[in-house]
Amino acid sequence: MKRKQETAPVIIDPLQGRFDEMVDAVLGKTGGTEKAVVRKVPEVETWAVPLQDIYDNATIRLDASHYNRETAVALQELQKSKSSLNPLSELADVRLPGQFVRIWAEEKTYGLPYVNATDLMSLTGIGDFSGKSRYLSKETDVDMKELIIHKGWLLITCSGTIGRVFYVPKRLDGWVATHDLIRIIPKPGIPVGFLHAYLSSPVAQKQITGHTHGGQIDHVTHHQIGEVLVPILPKNTMAELHERTMQALEKREEAIATLSEIANDTQRLIKK
Repeated sequence: MKRKQETAPVIIDPLQGRFDEMVDAVLGKTGGTEKAVVRKVPEVETWAVPLQDIYDNATIRLDASHYNRETAVALQELQKSKSSLNPLSELADVRLPGQFVRIWAEEKTYGLPYVNATDLMSLTGIGDFSGKSRYLSKETDVDMKELIIHKGWLLITCSGTIGRVFYVPKRLDGWVATHDLIRIIPKPGIPVGFLHAYLSSPVAQKQITGHTHGGQIDHVTHHQIGEVLVPILPKNTMAELHERTMQALEKREEAIATLSEIANDTQRLIKK
């Protein structure tokens, strides 16, 4: 009588099933079936940068955004133009005061009216502060002359939101501004309206934002802003652009004054 051959018991590894599920998930399968799930792969823009461009860069930047293709195209367009290209620093005094500890005053008698980038957006939008007006105390340990802004200057935001261009009108003449606003002071013979129009244009903005750096908060320096290339157009063309820009800025000032007056009238009527 023959004995039945005994077979070894099958040991089921509980981890094997889990592993199979993971493999299916990686291979795009569900429920153990052979039907693949089509997943859309996010589009990522890539472009080639010559290694020499990195070595030629003064700061040897390695972040891809610094070599943005749109910035390169903007520079190529400038170089193809018949106009000579000058760094902004040759056409204007580009300066930025250092950081300082602020001491606030309760009223204008003891300080100077203070403005930062957020304030400028409110002042150029509705003609008034979105919050309470502030005064930088004259006791603040800083050279006030380095902070004071004057009519005819341009201001450019250099921290957080990069590249916003503001013109300093008469009503802000003599105010003090934050160290996060780069001062652009045109040299004699350089029309400020032309610089305002150009620095606000896409070709200039691409150059400005191409210098962005920083970890959590974006920054650009006044040295980097000074490197922005500016085309030198015929004098009559620059004069025309200047006139048109200044007319637009003056009309905006008139509109802002009207808006501010209406807001004050509304406030008085509500209090009655």
